[in-house]
Amino acid sequence: MEALNDLLDGFVDTHIHAGPDLSPREFDSWDLVQHAMEHKFGAVVVKNHYMPSMGFTRVIQDHYPDGNFRIFGSLVLNNSVGGLNPQAVEKAIHFGAKLFWLPTISAGHHHKKHKAAGFPIQKPAPRVKDTPIECLDSNGRLASSLEEILSVLADHPDVVLATGHVSPQEVNAVVHRAKELGLRRIIITHPLFLVDAGMDEMKNWAKLGAYVEFTAINSFPESMLYTLPPAKIAEVVKTIGADRIIISSDAGFKNNGWPFENVGRVLELLRAEGVADGDLRKLVVDNPAQLLGL
Repeated sequence: MEALNDLLDGFVDTHIHAGPDLSPREFDSWDLVQHAMEHKFGAVVVKNHYMPSMGFTRVIQDHYPDGNFRIFGSLVLNNSVGGLNPQAVEKAIHFGAKLFWLPTISAGHHHKKHKAAGFPIQKPAPRVKDTPIECLDSNGRLASSLEEILSVLADHPDVVLATGHVSPQEVNAVVHRAKELGLRRIIITHPLFLVDAGMDEMKNWAKLGAYVEFTAINSFPESMLYTLPPAKIAEVVKTIGADRIIISSDAGFKNNGWPFENVGRVLELLRAEGVADGDLRKLVVDNPAQLLGL
C-alpha cells in the first residue's frame, strides 16, 4: 500500500475554514498556506460562513505565485451577504471566487438541525436576527432569485456550486435545474451530516453529475464533531463508486486538528474498511482537481 504521504501528495481541499472569522479558528489563511505547501497540497478553497473569502485569497495567490499550488476564494449565500443574492454572485465571480455555497448557517434546514448536529454557535450571539432562507417557494419551485443565480453560474462554467446546508428536497430541485442549465461542477455538501440524505438520493445526484462530499472533521473518532463513522462513507463509496465522491477536510474548528493530519486519519480508517488506495486517491486528489478544473 502507498504511504499516506503519497496518497495525499497533491491533495485538493475544497472545504476549509481559516481566519479571519467570527468563529474561533485553529489557523488563519496565511498559516493554512504554509501548512498546505509543507504537505504538498495541490489547492485549497477557503470558506467563510459570513463574508466572502476571495479578497484575501486573491492577495495571497498574487504574492505567492507557485505554479504547483492554488488558493481559491468562495462565497456562501447567507444573510450576511444578502442571502440568495444574484448580484453578489456576479460580482464575486469577477473578483475571482471559485466556489459558491447555497445557504449554510442561514438555511431554514440548518436552523432546524444545527443543535442536534453539534454545529458550533457564533459568539457573541448576533443582535440582528438571522431569518431562515428557503430555496423553494410555497409551490415547491425554486425561488426566483435562486433561478437567477443558477443562470449566472451557467454563464461561467469554470465555477463550482455547492449545496450548503439545505434540505434534501432543496438539493434535489437545485441539482435537477442545474443540470438543465448545463452546470457541470456541483458538490453535494454534508449529505449525511446536517442534510440527512438517503442512499438513493445520493446515487441519483451522482448520476446527474454531482460530486458527493464527505468531510474529515465528522469522520475521525478523535474529532469534537465526530458524527459519521468511516464505515458509512466506505458503504457509499462501494455503492456509488469512487468517481463521484470527494473528501475535504472542513478543518479549522479550534483545537480540532489540521487538514493533513485529519484527512490522513480518515484515509487510514477507510483503508481498514476495505477502500482501495486507488479509490482513496480519487477522493482526495483526482476528483476535487477535476471539479476545480486543475
